[in-house]
Amino acid sequence: MLVVSLGKVFDEKKLALVENFLLRHEKSCVSLLERICRHEVSVYCILGERREIRAVFSYSSGGQILHCIPDALEFYDEYLVVLRIYFSNMDIENIFSVIGEEVGTNLILSAIYLATRKIPEINQTFNLMEYLPKKESKGAGLKFNPSTEKSVYAAVCSIKLLDALVPIQEAYEKEEVLSFDQEFNPLMSKVVLKKNLSEKNVYAVFLEGKIVAKAAVNATGKHCVQLGGVFTVPLYRKLGFAEFLIKKIVAEKNSLGKKIVLFVKPKNIAAVTLYKRCGFSAFSKFKISYY
Repeated sequence: MLVVSLGKVFDEKKLALVENFLLRHEKSCVSLLERICRHEVSVYCILGERREIRAVFSYSSGGQILHCIPDALEFYDEYLVVLRIYFSNMDIENIFSVIGEEVGTNLILSAIYLATRKIPEINQTFNLMEYLPKKESKGAGLKFNPSTEKSVYAAVCSIKLLDALVPIQEAYEKEEVLSFDQEFNPLMSKVVLKKNLSEKNVYAVFLEGKIVAKAAVNATGKHCVQLGGVFTVPLYRKLGFAEFLIKKIVAEKNSLGKKIVLFVKPKNIAAVTLYKRCGFSAFSKFKISYY
C-alpha cells in the first residue's frame, strides 16, 4: 500500500477517480465527498498494489480528518503500517478531530498514536442510519386541535432568521454536541449557522410565527444528504414537531432522488425511536474523536 497526497485542487481525471470511489460508499462519507468536491480540504489516497484506490482521507486547515476506508477491518494491520509511517512524516501538529465509520476512525487513531503518541481527549460513538422508503410509521402526529394546527408549518429558513435561531442553535450544541468539558464557542457557532442559512440548509417548524423546532442538512453529496442538528425547544417537546419536520425534509429530498442519512447517539433513546418512526434504520457505527 502507498499513501499519495493530491492537495486541495487537482486535475479532473484524478478528481473523477476519487469521486467514483467515494460514490460507492457515499452514505457513510457524505461530508468527505462534499468537502473534496468543494476543494476545501487536502486529499490523500491509499493505493493498492495495482495503484487502485483503496481508501481516501482528508485533512483540513482546522485539523479535521474525514475518511473512507471500506475494508479497514479486513486489512487493519496493513493500513496501520502505512498510515503510521505517513503520519510520522506528515505535519498533523494541529490535529483536532477524526470523523468517520468507527473501524476506520479507530484505525487512524491508532496510527496517529504510534506516530506521535497523541491521544484524543473525547470519543463519541453513534449509530449511522439511512432512510428506507415505506418504512416510516404513521406516528402520533401533531398534538393540537384542528384550529391550532392551521398555524403550524415547516419551511426553509432565510438569513433574516439568524438572530432568532442563534439561541436555539446554542441550546442544541450545549445539549447534544458538546461534552461535559467542552466550552461553547458563540462566535464559531454563529458563523457556521450563518453559512448554513445562506446555503438554505436550515429548516424549522413555525407555530404562530415562532420557531419551535429546527433541523439542518449538514452535508450534500452527489446522491445523498446528511441530516442533523434536530432540536425541539424544550417547552414544545413531545408534541410531534420534530417528527413533522423530519418527515417534511425527507419527503422533499426523497422527491429529488436523494438518499437521506444521519447519525445519532445510541443512548439517546428518544431520538433513536423518533428516527425509526420516520423510516430510518441503522446500518453502521460512526465515531468522532476530538484531540
